[in-house]
Amino acid sequence: MLKKILYLSTLVLIPSIVFADKLESIFIVPDVFVTSKIKPTTEYDGERGNILFEGHDIEKKRKYSIGDMLKDLPGVSTNGLGNASRPVIRGMKNSRVKILQNGGSTTDVSEFGEDHIVGFDPMLIDKIEIIKGPGTLLYGNNGFAGVVNIINPLIAVDKPITDQNMEANFGYRTSGGELKGSLKAAQSVGNFTARLTGSLLSSGPYDLANTSDKQPNSSKFMGSGGVGLTYNDGKNYFGFSLDKLEAVYGNPGPEGEENMTSLNPTKNTFNFQSSLSLNNEYFNKFNLQGTVSEYNHSERTGDGNNHNINFFSDLYEIKTSLNHNSIIDGNSDGLIGFHFQNYDQGALGQEESHLVHTRTSSFALFALESFNFNLFDLDVGGRLESVNLKNTSLEKGFFPSAFSSTIKRKIFNNSNAFAGFDFTERAPNAVELFANGPHHAQEQFEVGESTMSVETSYNFSLGYNYNDGLDTLKIETYYNYIDDFIAADRDGTTTVVEGEDMNNVNFTQYNALFIGLEVNGQYALARIDDFDIISNFMMDFLKGYRTSNDKALSRIPQTKMNFGIQAINEDWDANLAYYHYFDKDFIGPFQTRTGGHSRLDFDLTRDFNFSDLSGHLMFTASNLLDTVGRSHLEAKKANVQLHGRSFMFMLKMFY
Repeated sequence: MLKKILYLSTLVLIPSIVFADKLESIFIVPDVFVTSKIKPTTEYDGERGNILFEGHDIEKKRKYSIGDMLKDLPGVSTNGLGNASRPVIRGMKNSRVKILQNGGSTTDVSEFGEDHIVGFDPMLIDKIEIIKGPGTLLYGNNGFAGVVNIINPLIAVDKPITDQNMEANFGYRTSGGELKGSLKAAQSVGNFTARLTGSLLSSGPYDLANTSDKQPNSSKFMGSGGVGLTYNDGKNYFGFSLDKLEAVYGNPGPEGEENMTSLNPTKNTFNFQSSLSLNNEYFNKFNLQGTVSEYNHSERTGDGNNHNINFFSDLYEIKTSLNHNSIIDGNSDGLIGFHFQNYDQGALGQEESHLVHTRTSSFALFALESFNFNLFDLDVGGRLESVNLKNTSLEKGFFPSAFSSTIKRKIFNNSNAFAGFDFTERAPNAVELFANGPHHAQEQFEVGESTMSVETSYNFSLGYNYNDGLDTLKIETYYNYIDDFIAADRDGTTTVVEGEDMNNVNFTQYNALFIGLEVNGQYALARIDDFDIISNFMMDFLKGYRTSNDKALSRIPQTKMNFGIQAINEDWDANLAYYHYFDKDFIGPFQTRTGGHSRLDFDLTRDFNFSDLSGHLMFTASNLLDTVGRSHLEAKKANVQLHGRSFMFMLKMFY
């Protein structure tokens, strides 16, 4: 019934359709940038630690959960369990990586368990902004490692370029017989704009490599829909949106009861955003944003498919800020603000002691400033925050702070160098502090430590950017020392829970060091007829150490590289790319070595424009060599393989 409602409601609410010439999306890129950027910039992708993931790239990489979509990017990897995955940034994961929806906080329980999906529908994503490095200043201490901002703006924070439009997307993937589709529509009347979205995805178990077998218990379904209404006169806007997600997916694993586990997450979100232009000597803009989001899922475990575990996470957030004009010489602009967040999270049933019902509230003041001098540009910012975690028996308070700075200088035509220093702190989360029980899906018995203190990062980065038309190069290296790093390590023993041996995992603190190098770019080889022939490459090297003994930290991603060739003109875009993930034998306690694997992908896109219809056709071939691969960060890598060879056909149309 939900499937029919989402599709029919989308169609019924669309009046007449008019042509919008070659729109890449009916939704314009919104006025949200997740670094310490005070205002939008066309140089977003060239800034320190930033990636803007969009266009054809995001179309061919759409996956069921966000982590898998981003895992081939420099500085980004993923941890998860089968269908579920969450981004890892420069070796750090869970509560250190902040997931945003259109610049606002979102809620789920993916940070507390690798078997839980990020609560957002990938079919409705227009763009993704990724910050590698602290995004703490604007978004809180759980942006300690970075920020992933998922953009699908139901609220029209930019003035629409057409009064009416519609976008339809349909796809089929051979692996699992995956079917997916989405509809987006917009209608403007004067300064008011209504937007509507809906999507569906359904798939059976996915195909394994080099065999006719399928990955057991890897079927999935997802459906979502949303509506937004905005007033925008070109200078001021205010709007709200409502969206809903429902999904069902299985957790792959070994034979036995846990192989029967499935989850059915639901999520409802209300978002309000506004910006008011101010005409006075000191301030030029007032911004206000609010979010209310509710998430829950049940886990059916065992042959009887019993509902014996229930997770929930509710969020309330308010953020307000003022953009100010120059206050001293050299200061171009700045921003000051206040941020409040409240999370109500927990588990009921067999895993209640794993995620004890906890309320986490935080209050913060932040300031960001930009300076332009003759020799260099400087961005600096700071944040002071109070975090309180409370359950029925314990209450803990923390006062994390943050300081971030970036200095940039143009050194040659089309190139610049940058350096950064960040001091950031993160408060422990509810599981790290209070857990004392089984986590069935991961077969772990997790024990927290209520006396934990904040972890503190001292991060240094140095980089170089070159951009001359089709030729680009970005190099960045970083050194990140973390005092009182919060680790989740096995101790080599087990606890018997309902006849099952579960590995004991203890949360503890020690000092850690992350060092890495990221290199990526492209070079125009030739122009043949009207086609540009472009080579591209990427390398991502990372190591994580426990500084007391120089031994490996647990769960650090594999070093990876890729290179490819692209042929592109106004209508065609063809890519052949080779990916390689190296052996992982520098491993943490009680981990096992992970062998390397390679993948060869191909994609072909044809843009079209006929009368009142435009769009593109896309064909992708993933893992053409059908090689067997496993991810070092897969929760049950011995039993869960990566996807085998698959083909996808997709049609996207704009009216």
